[in-house]
Amino acid sequence: MNKLLYLSTSEVQSQLAVKCNLLVHIGMDTIRYAITDAFGTDLQVLAEYDTGKPESPSELIKVIESLPESSKQFKYSFNKVKVSYDTFNYTFIPADLYEQDDEEVYAKFIRSEENTEVLVTNIRTADIKNVSAIDSKLHQSISRIFHNPKIFNQASPFVEGTKKTLGTDRDSALFIDFSAGQFQVAYLKTSKLEFYNIFEFANPDEFNYYLLHIIESLSLETGETKVIVSGKVSDTDEVYKRTQKYFPSMGFADANLLMKHSERFEDVPLHTYFSLIALDLCE
Repeated sequence: MNKLLYLSTSEVQSQLAVKCNLLVHIGMDTIRYAITDAFGTDLQVLAEYDTGKPESPSELIKVIESLPESSKQFKYSFNKVKVSYDTFNYTFIPADLYEQDDEEVYAKFIRSEENTEVLVTNIRTADIKNVSAIDSKLHQSISRIFHNPKIFNQASPFVEGTKKTLGTDRDSALFIDFSAGQFQVAYLKTSKLEFYNIFEFANPDEFNYYLLHIIESLSLETGETKVIVSGKVSDTDEVYKRTQKYFPSMGFADANLLMKHSERFEDVPLHTYFSLIALDLCE
């Protein structure tokens, strides 16, 4: 396990943690966290670890427990603690159709396996209930390692972040967020969520296949559709070039629209941490 990044404006002390929020994303091959002020307006700490792709929830738990922060900062009594994790086992239910008594029915849609629990969270700006499965031991460990955490899957912060950064209610855009071997997509039409999904891909050709499928399924006018990318991607990556081939209007997500940051973070491509920072928007 390697520390890939650690930047801070000041060390957060336990007695001052109540004035801060802790944001954590548990990915397929990395763990990232950020510490912000309690109002969610100022970035104070940004860190990332390479976890080496744990092959099971038990291995992932050991990795989290082995982080030096797990015996120190993660146990602080922060104002809010929000943790997100990657999963393909989720479904969206319109908020006005959701019935709490039907939770067992919804669980069938997410192929919930043994030793899993169902989490239900709100995607507030889309009026959606996000129903997902999480390994029971992982859920218990997150609740033990962190102080009173709120847990979300990867879709919630990404979708909340797209709405926050889109612009006016008349705007439309296709958002693509990359991570190791997968990408998530959200399409907002006149500021309303029309589509979300997450895909695995092994190489740029496979990504290209999914991108063409999305274009066809959504009947996108590629010359007129704005594309905003985030996550682990740069303009020299092949997946970026493949996307640019179809969409001339393309750029990186502006994390400054989510949170202010000092000069300490100026050299960091903050679009890489777009979904992590957007986690602060989740409730």
